[in-house]
Parts: sequence; C-alpha cells; structure tokens
Amino acid sequence: MDADTLARVGWVDVWVSFYWDSPYYSEGSFTLEVRPTAENLQLLQEGRWLVRSDENPRIPMRICSRANQNEDSNLVVSGYPATWLLTKRVSAVSIKNQNAEAAMRSLVSAAKPWPRLALGTEYGFDTTFEKQTSGGTVFDYCKTIGQACDLGFRIVLDGKGSKKKLLFECFRPTFDPNRRYSPRWGNLLNAGWSFADTDYANIALVQGAGEGDERATVWVGDVNATGSDRREMYVDARDVQPEDGETSTSQSYLAKLADRGGEKLLAQLRTGSIEFDVDDDTLQVGDVLSASLPQLGYTAMVRVADIITQSEDSGTTRTIRLGTPTWHKT
Repeated sequence: MDADTLARVGWVDVWVSFYWDSPYYSEGSFTLEVRPTAENLQLLQEGRWLVRSDENPRIPMRICSRANQNEDSNLVVSGYPATWLLTKRVSAVSIKNQNAEAAMRSLVSAAKPWPRLALGTEYGFDTTFEKQTSGGTVFDYCKTIGQACDLGFRIVLDGKGSKKKLLFECFRPTFDPNRRYSPRWGNLLNAGWSFADTDYANIALVQGAGEGDERATVWVGDVNATGSDRREMYVDARDVQPEDGETSTSQSYLAKLADRGGEKLLAQLRTGSIEFDVDDDTLQVGDVLSASLPQLGYTAMVRVADIITQSEDSGTTRTIRLGTPTWHKT
C-alpha cells in the first residue's frame, strides 16, 4: 500500500521466504525475500505497507529497509508492524495512577499527526497503571504500560478505498474455557522445568542511619514465619538517609527503609521455570490458555505473546511464543 494514502499499489504472490512476527505488546518484525524482478523492485519500496490477505484484523507492516546483499542477490525487505510509527513520536508527560487504555490513547492523540492515523474503538478496560513513567517515544510508553497491565496494543487497517485508516486500539482477549492444554491430552509438548530455593528469603532486617545500637532498624516481610519457613536476610541501607525534617525514628523514614527491604526481598524469591509448547493452529495473539502438568501438580494461565509465521521452500511453520506463565500448585 502507498505510504500516505494507503491505496493498494500491487501484491506479492510468489516469494522465496518470509518471516512474520505478530506481537501482543512488543515490537514485532517481518522479513520478505523475493526475486529481484523489475516489478518487485518498483513495488517493494521503503515507506510502503504490506498487509497479509489471510489476517484478521489486518495489521500493516511498514517496509523500513531493503537490500540484495545475499548469495542469490535476491531482494530482501524488512520492517515492523504499524506501531513502529509510534517510535517516531515522543513525549515528556508523566503517567502515573492512570487508566492504562486511556493513558495510551491520550499519548497517541496528543502526538503530531501521522497520515491516516486515528484512534480506534475504546473498549473500556479498567486496569490502572500504578507505576510511573515519563520521557520517551510513544511506543516506549505504550510498551511499558501494556506490559505492566497485561494490555495489548496495535494499529489495524480499517476501511476500503479512499476511506482506509490506521486505527490505534488496545486489546485483551479473555480466557476461553476450551483452551486447556496438558500432556495427557497430547496438546502440550516438550515440557521442561527447574526449581530452586537456595537464595530464597522472606524476611529482611534493614538498618539505616545511626551508629551501633542507635541505628534505625526495621523488620519487613513475613515476620510471623517460624522454623524452617523463616528465611532471613540482612540489608544495609545506610545510603538511605533522613531528609529535611526527618530523624532516624520518623515513621516516614522508617517506611523508606521498609521499602528498601521489600525491594531486596523481591530479588530473593524462590526460582522456578516451566517451559512448554502447545499444538493449536487456532490460537491468536493475545489469547489466554490454561496449561496443566499433573505430574508436577502445577497449573498456569498464560497469554500468547507472539505468533511467528515462516515460509520457505520446505513449507510454512507457525510458532507460538507464550508470555510468562503464572503457575499455581494444585
């Protein structure tokens, strides 16, 4: 499609290979290799958009580079999903304790116009971005907010002819109870796992300003744990000093020490990882699935983070990349 009008200028129905990564809340990318015919050289130029005829919704990919530096001197073009254009708009606003969807939409709306870009449907997701972020590209803002709030974002192609638009929208598919996977059903494959609690700690003794017995001291964490369930660690937080009007016994200062202890405990969690593949060609980006490993006694909910389609002479493959599962002991 044309870079500005989005009018169709041709199509590609023969290729040597292609790689197409459709993301939930990350960058994504594509690479297309074709023979260097006069038609392809004229058609596949930087700035133009590629759209797959088998996709719904239609996610345009922008051609950002092209080259013929390969063994067969083929034309290789590569680029990114339409959210790439958000990397070319910047902002300095501070986002904190705001509705995630509304914050993303406000950033896109406030950016300088891009040809045919507009806001799409607002779905009313009620998740709040409780952290703080400021300064960067609009894409970085959206990625930070999306990953913190499990909220996908994309730019889709909408309309026909002269009414075509690029619409920014957030999306978050809900869980379909039919999407359950387990080795016993033959649709969860290649499961691998590891667990450790070597460095695990659940209680921190934090000391700050002062000397000897006069040092400010707080305990944080699961302070009521006993016996082998109690795992202590020591945190020297002398670098955290009282500010104007505070003393080493001020509650506001002790709260800062407690925050430092909490941060350190987050780095001392039990470690564990379970990796697996799923066999399901109907999954789409953002879908949520339930996985279970009965032999370990774990179940998890996990979202599809990327779907990668690759086509070569040997055939076409579809790879599903999953996000980080949240595992629960059954």
